[in-house]
Amino acid sequence: MSPDAGVAQEVRDLIDRVMQELEAVPDSRLGGPAAPAARLNARVVADYLRGLGEEALPRHAGKASAGKVAQAISASGRRFNRQNFATNEWCARLLATYDEWERTAGTTRLAAARAAVEEQEPSNRRISDLEGELLLLRAQNQRLRKELGFLRGFVAETGRLP
Repeated sequence: MSPDAGVAQEVRDLIDRVMQELEAVPDSRLGGPAAPAARLNARVVADYLRGLGEEALPRHAGKASAGKVAQAISASGRRFNRQNFATNEWCARLLATYDEWERTAGTTRLAAARAAVEEQEPSNRRISDLEGELLLLRAQNQRLRKELGFLRGFVAETGRLP
């Protein structure tokens, strides 16, 4: 299993835990007759978050954007209003859970990326130095070829060595 698959499974498990807690809440605490709609909206958000895969959560000013998430859900063919995040605590909780996980996982990924860059830095520096040296040698070689061409022409015209 790849590390990314483990990371994706980690966030799915978090979402599943929130959904299990939701299923354990009686309809009377979810608003009575509005409970089926509340559960459905939470499932829609959970499905969207599970389906993000490698994509980042839509953000505005660094925060998870409920409006952009609602737009993305609506774009997939389901009618979904961003007010669901304000009126349905489970939708808001799912978004907050994913946001927190993404920021934590993002920090971890960023640290891993920095470590990988630092690990490659000496070899990258050496490659860069060698490429610079190669460019200088090519320029010097070109200059020497021109001088040699001039000297050959001079010797051919005059019959003397310079």
